[in-house]
Amino acid sequence: MSELSFREGRTADLARGFALAQDAVYDTALRHGWTANGASPPDEAEVRDRWAHQRSLVEFLAAQDGGFWVCQDGDEIVGCAQVARFGEMDELADLTVAPSHHGRGVGRGLLERCWPGPPTPSLGRVVVAAGAPADLSLYTQFGAMPVSGDWHLSQRGEEYLERRSKETLDGSEPAVHALALRKAIAEWKRLEPPAIAHERPLLHEFFGRSRTCLATVDAESGRSRAVCWVSPEGEIGPGVGERPEDLVPVVLAALDRVAKAREPEWLGVYCTTGSWWLMRRLRRLGFRVLWPGWVMCSTPLPGLDRYLPSRPPRLL
Repeated sequence: MSELSFREGRTADLARGFALAQDAVYDTALRHGWTANGASPPDEAEVRDRWAHQRSLVEFLAAQDGGFWVCQDGDEIVGCAQVARFGEMDELADLTVAPSHHGRGVGRGLLERCWPGPPTPSLGRVVVAAGAPADLSLYTQFGAMPVSGDWHLSQRGEEYLERRSKETLDGSEPAVHALALRKAIAEWKRLEPPAIAHERPLLHEFFGRSRTCLATVDAESGRSRAVCWVSPEGEIGPGVGERPEDLVPVVLAALDRVAKAREPEWLGVYCTTGSWWLMRRLRRLGFRVLWPGWVMCSTPLPGLDRYLPSRPPRLL
């Protein structure tokens, strides 16, 4: 067996690490039978297109405090890990190992360098992980324990619109508005920390440059009851509400916007298993689980029942 080496990653490594992740995700899906919706391995053109779209987010995360490490086999990158620090939480934005190098300690070696010591009360750790048992066991050895499921839910765009059109709307659903950037950031700073136990104002400033913040607003106080980001490309999330049921209208409004404006063959959204109100509504609209996973953390996350994870799935 060849000898592996580890080093700190550079900006020039990000594109190669991204391409490696696309192959690894497909391999994991294939092994666990999650390649539904007619998925096929991404070709070079598709990977380039995904990189062009997600590059700004990947580079933004790499610019945060935390750490970026790669593992090489000779001159070839066979693993990478990226941690982004937001306030009092390290979020593992990426841990990828080439399928050809599974079982050789690459993932463990990367995590040992990103997280050389145990988590502390002043700096926690959170991971959004695929549901492979070996991966989950590895994360527990670095202080992150499962706190909730994270399900990728999917539904055909045409069927979603048909089911929505047949829903009986009695006027009880609150109106949904698009917030100006300054207002959106202020509402995220107020609503998100009680749900996920840390603040991420820089992340939402980043999203504000490329996504629209939808919100339901209390008429008397002027405060938002729930907010949700949605991009022109159809990325929905993150989202958060004051109460679990408050999350439903903004997520449906985001799905409506994507389904009507882009007319995609498939709609996708990520949902924590604690979001009973939202999952019940999405189930009635025909959504099903495409890809199961876990939210794992070293500290309690008090409000995941009213929280919608981000898409693409690089962060909580």
